[in-house]
Amino acid sequence: MIDLLGKRKLEEEIEELKRKIGELEKRRDTLLQTVDKREAKIKKLTYAHQEVSRTLRAAEQKISALQAKAPAEETGKDTGTVTAWSRHLRPADLERLLDKLSALRSSQEDLVSAYLREDTDVLPQEARDLADGVKGDRGLVILHCPLLFTLALVPPFPVKEAMTSEGGSFELDPLREMLETSVLVISAHAGETLLGIALGSKELAERVVVRSTVKEKHSKGGWSQKRFERLRKEDIRQHADLVVDRLSPLVENYRPHLHYAVISGEPMLTKLIKPALDLPVVETKMARFGGKRADQVLDEVYGFVLVHKV
Repeated sequence: MIDLLGKRKLEEEIEELKRKIGELEKRRDTLLQTVDKREAKIKKLTYAHQEVSRTLRAAEQKISALQAKAPAEETGKDTGTVTAWSRHLRPADLERLLDKLSALRSSQEDLVSAYLREDTDVLPQEARDLADGVKGDRGLVILHCPLLFTLALVPPFPVKEAMTSEGGSFELDPLREMLETSVLVISAHAGETLLGIALGSKELAERVVVRSTVKEKHSKGGWSQKRFERLRKEDIRQHADLVVDRLSPLVENYRPHLHYAVISGEPMLTKLIKPALDLPVVETKMARFGGKRADQVLDEVYGFVLVHKV
């Protein structure tokens, strides 16, 4: 009887242990599931962190590039002691501005007109603060009316002669002359290049569109990436040759009147075209031609950037 009671007790202990084992196994499975979820969450958060870091780096690089490229942000930029806003002016916009400025008179003979290449020391301090923040590689035009405004104009073509005047009215003739400057226009893109003769900001006397086949994208399979790039470069060279061939007859009748070759487009293509140009080259940025009207082309070629101190 004693053995029987001892056996039952042992069986009960075994059952209790089995129950505890079952509970522990369930707890273990729950913990494993929690760990798996946490690991998945950690992986997800790590990936998200990496994506955010990449996006942040790209945004910082874009900001740096824009700051290096633009004289002032469209929405405003603090240039040390000066806050300035900038906007692009079409030739028609500039003409309206010149009409207003030409009507301005000062009996104190203190209206400053400055056409600058590099040196800004000739300016009053108030105007110099703005000029130092927006200097460009084509020079700068400063129009300063004490106590009222300071305007900086980044021109489409280089300032020919540095000069500063102070008087009862602004010296605006050099700006008008820029709008009347005759230029060769080249918007060079692989497969489609626009060549034009602009006789000032209101007339595109001639234009020619040079088209050819240039490989645009590499697809998987078939050619290797290196072979594709080699063939594309050869297509671009052939396109550049076609462009150069069309330049001579286009320019022939206008050569004595042309002051600059204004070129924009893909770096490899413009590099191949520039040696064939016997005009001073002005590099700029224009959108791809894509069938634009003549006035749209002229707005890009003769556009100014206006920076206004506030």
